[in-house]
Amino acid sequence: MNKRWLSILVLFIFIVPLAIFSLYHSGDEIEEATYELSSLKLSEFDEIFIDFPSKAATSFKKINGFWYQTKPYQTRADQNIVYRLLSILAARSKEKLDSLQIEKYGLDKPKLKMTFAKENEKKVFAFGTYNPITEQQYVLFDNNVFIIDGIFSEMASYLPVELIDKRPLAPFEKVMKFDFSRLEQWQENYLRIEIDDSGNFTADGKKIDYKSEQLAEWFADNWLKALATRVEPYKFDARIGYKSFDLYLDDKAKITFYRIQESPELLLYRKDEGLLYSFPQDRGFSMLNPNVTRQD
Repeated sequence: MNKRWLSILVLFIFIVPLAIFSLYHSGDEIEEATYELSSLKLSEFDEIFIDFPSKAATSFKKINGFWYQTKPYQTRADQNIVYRLLSILAARSKEKLDSLQIEKYGLDKPKLKMTFAKENEKKVFAFGTYNPITEQQYVLFDNNVFIIDGIFSEMASYLPVELIDKRPLAPFEKVMKFDFSRLEQWQENYLRIEIDDSGNFTADGKKIDYKSEQLAEWFADNWLKALATRVEPYKFDARIGYKSFDLYLDDKAKITFYRIQESPELLLYRKDEGLLYSFPQDRGFSMLNPNVTRQD
């Protein structure tokens, strides 16, 4: 092979892959062109209203940086779900369509409306039908029709009870003391767990040995990280002698939990919220039994 043909071969080896790479990525750039649904910011709103044509509405309000469900229940909201709903404000669409024929997209009679509000300002997203090819959903906002993933309307359509916070304690509730002394397993020892301002743990009671580090681990794993498998409103019958225990907070408030059931799952009723929290049996056992040792 002479030098001329060798040079051509080398050029071919290097140029062809570069050309393919360029074409491939050029196509990607065209395919990834998107439109903003809105330029709204999360911080601009402190209320969310979700309205359906055939069932009760759900609403949320942010108070001191924390989201609460205000309808149909008045309780702490699942923060993750609320912020996922809010993420529609930053959503993008691959298409921006003509809004003069909204009936074409099922937007003349929306499946639901999601309204973000603060004081007198309201911004409404209306959700229509699904595109039969892409399975994405048509959304009307600010006189523009977009097409986005259906996850937003799916989350908004959760049952209100599914939107309640699954944590037995709110992040802002700082526990300073547990009093387990009324539970059968701790009546003889009169067990109480205390936490000082520096986060050091002590166990107070009769014939009890403990290690502060183990109590700190117990608290973090079984209370701070605890998530109920379900939470629901509950009609508590005070005539039944359910065993209970108390938690005391840094603001001197007291939270009382009633142990409704231990098996096959632990059911704890939080009196001040009127809610029943369900936990797997093994998790429930750990929640009510700190890492302490009874002395003989």
